[in-house]
Amino acid sequence: MPSSAQIASALAVLAFGSVEAAMGPAFSTGPVSDNSWIREATSTLVLPQAPSNNQGDASLWVGMGTSNGDLIQAIADNWQSDAWSVYAYTLTSTSANTQMPVQGPAKDATAGQRVTMHYKYDDASGNYTQTAQINNRTVSTLSTSSGHAQGWGSSVECAEENCGTVGAHSWINTKIILDTADPDYINTMGKGEGVTGDMKTSDGGKTWTVSRIDIPEYSF
Repeated sequence: MPSSAQIASALAVLAFGSVEAAMGPAFSTGPVSDNSWIREATSTLVLPQAPSNNQGDASLWVGMGTSNGDLIQAIADNWQSDAWSVYAYTLTSTSANTQMPVQGPAKDATAGQRVTMHYKYDDASGNYTQTAQINNRTVSTLSTSSGHAQGWGSSVECAEENCGTVGAHSWINTKIILDTADPDYINTMGKGEGVTGDMKTSDGGKTWTVSRIDIPEYSF
């Protein structure tokens, strides 16, 4: 099992949105082996209640860091309201020290709804296409030229440290499809304190699934 420092390093490869952002417990995988990359990934978030006493900007997401330094991350965002805002989003790398956000349309969602975040590489364009769905209805899409995805992980994020308490929640039906099989990919799995969930493969390491990831309540 990777150490917490290794988990943080792997997710740093995911080019987390802001070095100042505060992060809660996460489930992470990656980086992939040198001869592979993530071709497709999907996971469904069962939305919790909006954070209590949120005075800032809280977000739940699963993301993929890429060889270009981009972060592909559809987001369920809460900004001091009773609802979540769901949208496709990529944080694109513009230099070694700067990034620029690219965002798709946003749609409100509420506790109990299921938000599916799907990322797929398109060979024809060389882009990753994001699709964000609420209860199986597409609400936001985005396509970006981002290189090849190197890792995948979940996040409980607060833009500062004033997001109150984010409720326990689950990610279900997670699937990560690699370009070529990597049977050792399971050794990159990391879980923060209180996080549960396990990956498995039935095809020698090309397709990895996690039936359920449980993330505990977290207070910023």
